[in-house]
Amino acid sequence: MVISLAGEWDIYRREELRERLAPAYREGRVVLDLTAAKYVTSTLICALVVAHKHREKHRMPPASLAVKSAFVRRLLNATGLEGLFPTYDSVEEALADERLFTENAV
Repeated sequence: MVISLAGEWDIYRREELRERLAPAYREGRVVLDLTAAKYVTSTLICALVVAHKHREKHRMPPASLAVKSAFVRRLLNATGLEGLFPTYDSVEEALADERLFTENAV
């Protein structure tokens, strides 16, 4: 499942973000598409951490991230999230990584 997170993600869109990320709490294989994310704040970072912890607790494979923006990549790196999520340059690359079908699968 691919979840698009395009646009700007700040405190004013936290409810929409919660709704968008809902499938990440129940679907097995998830790619979070940040390729069109223009503005990212701690709101998105926190939501990613919470989703990751939920998936880990329930022995689900980690969600993958598709990221084009150098700014978003630097932010993920600075916060340590790049180490938690398999990160790719595109959704297509993330979907093509067959390791995600079996790695940490339940």
